[in-house]
Amino acid sequence: MRKRKRSLSTSACSGLAILAGSLTFMGSAQAATIFSENFEGTSNLFGANTYNYAQNYTMPNLLTPSGLLKYMNGGAGLNGQVSTNNFSAGSSSLLSGGITGAQIDGGQISYNLYSQFSTYRVQGDYATLFVQFLDGSSNPLGGVLSLGGAAFTSALGSGNNGSYPDARDWGADSKLGIVPAGARSISVSIQAVKAQVGLAIDGYVDNVNITMSVVPEPGMASLLALGGGLLALRRRRP
Repeated sequence: MRKRKRSLSTSACSGLAILAGSLTFMGSAQAATIFSENFEGTSNLFGANTYNYAQNYTMPNLLTPSGLLKYMNGGAGLNGQVSTNNFSAGSSSLLSGGITGAQIDGGQISYNLYSQFSTYRVQGDYATLFVQFLDGSSNPLGGVLSLGGAAFTSALGSGNNGSYPDARDWGADSKLGIVPAGARSISVSIQAVKAQVGLAIDGYVDNVNITMSVVPEPGMASLLALGGGLLALRRRRP
């Protein structure tokens, strides 16, 4: 006599439904680009000077996204003195791309800060990107976040680009976290610092991107595990 195939149990079906629902939620998560600057236009959000990659002050930028035609430099400094220039891009609202204040206040929104950095040979110049979360009245929330900086830049590799035997590589720095409750905007700025030697402040920056996205609900991992466990149980049954 041929054995009849067992149908999926009610619990297994329920588990599969939970799993499918979980995957549907994950696929529809909101994401928004809050800030983006690649320095390719005739002007940029920081009001900063730019160099052309064709000038060969650095190695080619082969990161993702790659360098196109231009990148930011720190402007003029003082000869024989450590010099600093600051560039502000103002503030950008976090309430875009479907992201709401209620989601932020509920700890449901994550941030992803990303930027690329380089410098001129072994001169010791560098740039730092600063990001500050602000509340609805533009008051600072939490500490200032930073990317790049002296240690990051000094650790970059070097190579021969045909013009200089010690041209410096480009490196990408990033930071992830949860947007603090009460945040409604961010301020973005760059500080470029020159060592004593040279005239120009050769802290270089390219492809600054800040994105926000909805994180999965706290129980998402448990729901996925439950669905997978029920499937495994079904396979073990005769």
